[in-house]
Amino acid sequence: MLPLLERAAELHGDTCAVSVSRAAVLNMSSMGGSIANAGVIFRRDLVAPAYKISKASLNMATRVIATYVKDKGILVISMCPGWVKTPIGTDKAVLEPEESIWTMIRTLPKLNESHHGTFIDRKGNPYHFENVL
Repeated sequence: MLPLLERAAELHGDTCAVSVSRAAVLNMSSMGGSIANAGVIFRRDLVAPAYKISKASLNMATRVIATYVKDKGILVISMCPGWVKTPIGTDKAVLEPEESIWTMIRTLPKLNESHHGTFIDRKGNPYHFENVL
């Protein structure tokens, strides 16, 4: 996949800065992947530890890959869609899938180099996942 991303970035290199319009990797993460909040938010909620560990690993992969492709013009981010009514989110969740998706779609064109390697919510606000308590 990297050669295709590099080619896309090269094709659009003269016309746009680092953005989803040029070349991008969007990893779908979760607040469950926030190491900074693991001991606070999720202490009372120890269900699905493998899911949370996998999302924390995905956030780390985002940061590592972002560092690797930094000078290649490829935007790499992790994004949390919010608490969505899905089989995992359950019917207690606050967002309908359509609302979450449309918010992410409106956010994507606004992303730029300042978001590279970050973990953000569906509106583009950063989550701090690197600070261990």
